Amino acid sequence: MNCLEFRRQLLIDPQPEDPQFRQHASACARCAEAQQHAVGFESSLRAAMAVPVPPQLAESILLKQTTEQQRGQQRLRRGGALLALAAGVVLAFGIGLRLQAQPLPELAVAHLQHEAFVLTQTHPIAEEQVRKAFANLGVRVGALPAGISFVACCPVGRYSSVHVLMPESSGPVTVLYLTDDQHESRKDFVRDGWLGRSVPLAHGTLVLLAHDAGQFDQVEAQWRTALQSAT
Repeated sequence: MNCLEFRRQLLIDPQPEDPQFRQHASACARCAEAQQHAVGFESSLRAAMAVPVPPQLAESILLKQTTEQQRGQQRLRRGGALLALAAGVVLAFGIGLRLQAQPLPELAVAHLQHEAFVLTQTHPIAEEQVRKAFANLGVRVGALPAGISFVACCPVGRYSSVHVLMPESSGPVTVLYLTDDQHESRKDFVRDGWLGRSVPLAHGTLVLLAHDAGQFDQVEAQWRTALQSAT
């Protein structure tokens, strides 16, 4: 074995069981010195790496990894919740704009269809209930029509309203009084099989809805009397 072969072997293993390696180290002082340095370096490296392992090191590492994963999942969930909330706000805002853009006849008929169960009520209610409903929206009324069978304060799109039912001889007439909103002119309309009329009156708009408009003039006159002095 020559010096070059010796040095190559030294890089692989400084203390091999090769007789030729040992024989060359005995015969070549420089190679023997190189072997001593290599063996000393390897001993120092082993000593540096012989650090005692803390107890439960593996468990600690696994716990840290699990904690980081859970935190990451929580951040993702919070981010998803914020995105869902933002989407909900945008959707609600869009729906609100769409409702505001709908014409009054469509809003009134949509509300009537949603409250269709009211149309079956025929038993007269106390006049005081009707006055209280108007008072809740800041309206004081005069003489009221007789025979009102239902009253409630209801939102109609972006409007506040008093919803009244009058069971007339030709069929029930739904009366909606939209407070603090007065449309420009009186007009009749037809929407989804319902006949309607909107009338600017006092501080708001009176809306009548029925399948038969024959009672509209009489009902309108009654509510003009009730609302003409409304405050």
